[in-house]
Amino acid sequence: MNRIFHLIVLWAGLGTVFGYSDTLHYDLTIFGITCGEISYISEKDKMAVTAQSSGFVEYFYPFKNDYNTSFDTLSFGVRHYKKITRQGEFKQRLSGNWDKSLEEFTYDKLGSFKRADSCMTIFTFLERLNRKSSEDLDTQWFPLEHEGNMFKSRVLLADTSELIINGHSFMCNHFRLDLLPVDKEIKMLDRSDYFSHNITRPDAVKQIWVERKPSGKILKASVKIGPITVTATLKNERVL
Repeated sequence: MNRIFHLIVLWAGLGTVFGYSDTLHYDLTIFGITCGEISYISEKDKMAVTAQSSGFVEYFYPFKNDYNTSFDTLSFGVRHYKKITRQGEFKQRLSGNWDKSLEEFTYDKLGSFKRADSCMTIFTFLERLNRKSSEDLDTQWFPLEHEGNMFKSRVLLADTSELIINGHSFMCNHFRLDLLPVDKEIKMLDRSDYFSHNITRPDAVKQIWVERKPSGKILKASVKIGPITVTATLKNERVL
């Protein structure tokens, strides 16, 4: 049962990628049962999300996680990152800032490390996918940093398919998201929230369905670890 709750919180973190210049709401489900909800606010150069448990999970494993990110609007390189996570009895705060003059990203109380100005996080990479033509990003590798660890990131177009949400039909580009570690990883945290800890696992199968428009929004996404799949889907009021 703990594994299920961990996956639910993992996918709640991915809710930060949804939407642009708007407030969007997504349902989080497992085995077809709603277990959480995501509210997301996107502005020109920043994003903020609250992912919160609901339903049966609220009684057994409540969580409320806030993630905030600012970024360069051309490269989507991260400029500031802050998270406040509350998962059961586990609580954590983390924040960091980009220093352009030193070409370093510094996490408060953890230290600094060198990286490229254009290096993204998982959140800004997916926000880039959400804002730009997703077909133009297909197969391209991008540098990505995740709480001190360096990765190569890309999306691969699996197919073009019809997605039905609340009785409405959408043509979508269906992508697989790959995150591959690079040499000389820098591990900065012994423990993190379940999303941050598990999203880069090699056995986590991550899929995204993006509306087929010049800047179509993400309508649905899923993450699968073992036999368990957690899905986030745009709520009814935004697909009409």
